[in-house]
Amino acid sequence: MQGEAAILTAFEGAWLSQRRQVRRVQIFTLTGVVVVLALSVWLSGITATNIGDGLFERIGHFFYRMLPHLRWDSLFASRETPGSLLSWFYALPLWLKAIKETVEMAFVGTLLAGLIALPLSFGAAANVNRRGVLRQVIRRGFDTLRTIPEIILALIFAAAFSIGPVAGALTLTISSAGSLGKLFSEAIENGDVRAVESVRAAGGNWLLQMRFGMLPQVLPQVMSYWLLRLEMNVSIAAALGVVGAGGIGVELDQAISFTDFSTYLAILLILVCIIFAIDLVSEQIRHRLIGGLGKA
Repeated sequence: MQGEAAILTAFEGAWLSQRRQVRRVQIFTLTGVVVVLALSVWLSGITATNIGDGLFERIGHFFYRMLPHLRWDSLFASRETPGSLLSWFYALPLWLKAIKETVEMAFVGTLLAGLIALPLSFGAAANVNRRGVLRQVIRRGFDTLRTIPEIILALIFAAAFSIGPVAGALTLTISSAGSLGKLFSEAIENGDVRAVESVRAAGGNWLLQMRFGMLPQVLPQVMSYWLLRLEMNVSIAAALGVVGAGGIGVELDQAISFTDFSTYLAILLILVCIIFAIDLVSEQIRHRLIGGLGKA
């Protein structure tokens, strides 16, 4: 009995010690976050006076200017009738054509980025690549690609390949490859290496180990990251059009330049609908993929 009591006492003491250590780490982390936030606010010069000095009024006025002047009695009238929906979306065919170009840029850029990042991410994962130098080179390469702002890349490619969707697609390829590479490699590092060891024990080389031991485990998560990046790239491609990458960004730039805020809102609503549609399709793809892997 005394031995059991001693074991329980030792276990309780170890548990309390670990709990205190976790609490110290949490307190230290929370304190660090608060200090960083306070320092950021202080350096930015933001004060309660600045925030309250007509800020919310100006924001409300801006959103009011974006609202279209619709009328219930002519809501579904022709495009020539003021206050109708068709008069608000007066250039809908042109906008849809431009958005199609934007989605194409996002799709091509995301697809190429994933095809580049996926094979390299195996070399960046510590659990499947024991060569530290090669792993660090690949990881720092991903860091470099993520560091360069998309706007700067778009300006460079627009100067090199002229204004158009090619510059936007190349920009999205470079920036997305860095982000996807990091996410893919972290997903691989969370995989179970026992499946890889089983393929190795059966005589499979490194490529076969990755193909049959690791890829089936991480494929749903990889596809989830890949499709999420596609949604993000649609919005980024729209913004890149403002600096000459083509697509709907050109129409947005014109709306901003002529202070046509209702047109700006109309285009944004169309973009939101496109994102909704892509998300629904992505959800179906993920569910089918997970279901297919589960049946296998």
